[in-house]
Amino acid sequence: MKTIKIIISSLIIALLFASCKKNEPVGPTEDWDTPVQSIGAGNRVIYEMNVRNFTKEGNLVAAQAQIDRLYTLGVDIIWVMPIHPIGVVDRSGTLGSPYAVKDYMSVNPDYGTLDDFKNFVAAAHVKGIKVWMDWVPNHTAKDHPWVTEHPEYYAGANPYSPAGWPDVYQLDMRKEATHEAMIECMTYWVQACDIDGFRFDYASSAMISDSFWESARAAIDPIKKLEWMAEADFNSYDPDAPKYEETRKYFDFDYAWRFNSQLDEFVTSKDVTDLRKACEELFNDARYNTGLAKMVYVTNHDLNADDGTEFDRFSRYLFNITALTFTLYDMPLIYNAQEVGDDQRMSLTEKQTITWGNTTESIESLIKKLCRLKRTTPALTSGAQRGSLYLMPTEDQENIFSFKRSVGASEVIVIMNFSDKSVESQFAGNVPTGVFRDYLDGGDVTFEQNPTFTVPAFRCKIYRK
Repeated sequence: MKTIKIIISSLIIALLFASCKKNEPVGPTEDWDTPVQSIGAGNRVIYEMNVRNFTKEGNLVAAQAQIDRLYTLGVDIIWVMPIHPIGVVDRSGTLGSPYAVKDYMSVNPDYGTLDDFKNFVAAAHVKGIKVWMDWVPNHTAKDHPWVTEHPEYYAGANPYSPAGWPDVYQLDMRKEATHEAMIECMTYWVQACDIDGFRFDYASSAMISDSFWESARAAIDPIKKLEWMAEADFNSYDPDAPKYEETRKYFDFDYAWRFNSQLDEFVTSKDVTDLRKACEELFNDARYNTGLAKMVYVTNHDLNADDGTEFDRFSRYLFNITALTFTLYDMPLIYNAQEVGDDQRMSLTEKQTITWGNTTESIESLIKKLCRLKRTTPALTSGAQRGSLYLMPTEDQENIFSFKRSVGASEVIVIMNFSDKSVESQFAGNVPTGVFRDYLDGGDVTFEQNPTFTVPAFRCKIYRK
């Protein structure tokens, strides 16, 4: 009997060892619905909220009721699209664009009251979530009081609409008087509502001088040190980059605009080599070694409204592209129900409501897991502490893109299959050492013992050391 027990025990151990070698799920899985804390400022996720369409009520009170869910998901920052009253003159669509601001010092009555916004910010702070306001410094609605009371704030002898936008007039943000008026409005929200940051619309406008950014930071930083994000791409590949050399120092984040365009180009070309080059180009820009970080994204309000949903743009590549934006570089963005895979195109000028039950389960599960990975893994830290990127060649370079992020002992390996067939392959260079967790599917993997991996069609494997 004792001999039989020893044989059975040996068989069990052998089977467990074999399953590890085959990269099959073994061991406990995480409770993905249990909230965790981010390990630091470089490991955060930002959420863009369009208040009008976020709930059927379309107001701040209803949005506040969703904060617990966003906290559980793993959101660290809520960027609230403009909450100000919207201009009526030459309004776009039925309800107008939130970027046609009629009054910088008030809350759109459709969204609620000042107290509602204060309560929203306070509720977010209870959960450790920061709130950023979307600020529009480049233009106002045509019926903003400044148009008649302070025409000197505007550009040109007669007010004009910039960039063909029919519902706004161009401000001259090169004038000190305009600076002072705008800074007064910004300061009000910091003092009244205790906000944590600004996302600046069209920050790259030639009509906004660097002296404005300098004056604004000098006025607001002593009140509260906010984080500032520019809707701009200050990278060295932009032909206007020299002009941005001074501007970028006033910001904590800018956009990965160029990289997002390169993702669109990849979907057309299907050339994995081009994707590798784009990823290296993004990661290795020396301008971002001093602390400035980028927001990396699949979609946002402009892309969704103008170019279609992420499903329209990326189709069968969406799973991998989503994983890429969370693991390659800096701070990932989630936009208005992207986290549940809601496939709706949202107008910026009409009332539409997210169908929260209209979920794509594979995307919903993926984003939930990616949020936790980003927020708990040193290897995925953003900014000056972002560590290293290593492209890892495999035997199938045509279909497989693999890379490793590392900081100290923390390592994450991402292997993406961009073909329509399951691919079995191996690393063509150095084999990763040590034990890795199959992060999405569970189980431990030791590549030194078995370097072969299998990745399903249009899917990825993520391994965390």
